[in-house]
Amino acid sequence: MISALAWNTGLLLASLVILGLAQPAAALNADYWRGGWRTPLGDEPHIYEFVIRGSRVTGVYCRNCSDTTTIGFIDGTWDEKAGITFTVTFANAAGRIASVDDQHATLVDGRLIVTGAASIRNGKALTLIKDPRGADPGGAPAYHLPPGTPPALPATRPAGGVGGGAGGGRGVGAAPYWQAGSFKALRPTDVVGTWIASFGLGMNRQLFTFLLVGDRLRGVVCGRCDNPYTIGAMENVIIVGDRLYFDIVHQDWGEVDPPTFERSIVAQVVQNEMLAAILGNSVVIDRANPPPRPAGRGGFTLLGPIAVEGTRGNSSEGVDVWGPGTGSGIQPPPGRTPIMSPGR
Repeated sequence: MISALAWNTGLLLASLVILGLAQPAAALNADYWRGGWRTPLGDEPHIYEFVIRGSRVTGVYCRNCSDTTTIGFIDGTWDEKAGITFTVTFANAAGRIASVDDQHATLVDGRLIVTGAASIRNGKALTLIKDPRGADPGGAPAYHLPPGTPPALPATRPAGGVGGGAGGGRGVGAAPYWQAGSFKALRPTDVVGTWIASFGLGMNRQLFTFLLVGDRLRGVVCGRCDNPYTIGAMENVIIVGDRLYFDIVHQDWGEVDPPTFERSIVAQVVQNEMLAAILGNSVVIDRANPPPRPAGRGGFTLLGPIAVEGTRGNSSEGVDVWGPGTGSGIQPPPGRTPIMSPGR
């Protein structure tokens, strides 16, 4: 998921976040359920992002979020005691519904138990955890849910250098932005696919994927794309003329405490370049009077879209799990101090 503090550094690995022992039922409010969950590192990957607003649940599921063909969208309801009852809808590139999975999730001893997933062999339940790598703190602490989990603190950056995920811009004295043509009057099919952000390189590059589900645009943003703390749903996706509006939904981490908010984005497309800017948090778009994108280049740039089939097979699962050069080991390397939540 994207943090305003990390536009230029990408999303780096942070700290270990593990849920504590099961809380009494009365204490299991939405903050214990919301956000990103995955199968334990080293297991076959299944990633869920639950967006909870009152009793309503939306979100994203994927096997590998950089492989667009594995992405489905969540809709359902949440109850403190009954858990999450939801469907996962998969659509083809044209938006036609391919399948719908009926699933259910319950919270047991700090883990989420999911039943009904059609992709699980022998119909077994999935056991999901909070990703032990945590969120990227960027230049300030990154707060986490569940409640009581300490924030991830900023890592020390090399003196005089830039972070490993930083973009390779031309620096001071770069020429003013020269637009390559007129902005395109957008249709949903113009944005379907994966767009690559111009900031961040390699593992921590940001991928913005938009898909049609029926006649509705939905999306997911990730980087890296196998850690639920660096994945987020994109919701409230609408097109007004030549402008695209969407919210990046933070549910369980961010630079504010509590870390649950929606960052509103406006974007315009010229050729295969999407120019995007932050409007603020939880901005409601009035189609009759939609807010403009700030003048000039501003914000950030994405290139695309890459067709859905062009991403088939993409995966960072098991690759430098704990950071550059750490290999496929699922245990944190020496010097990596886990952040433990209370009760563990």
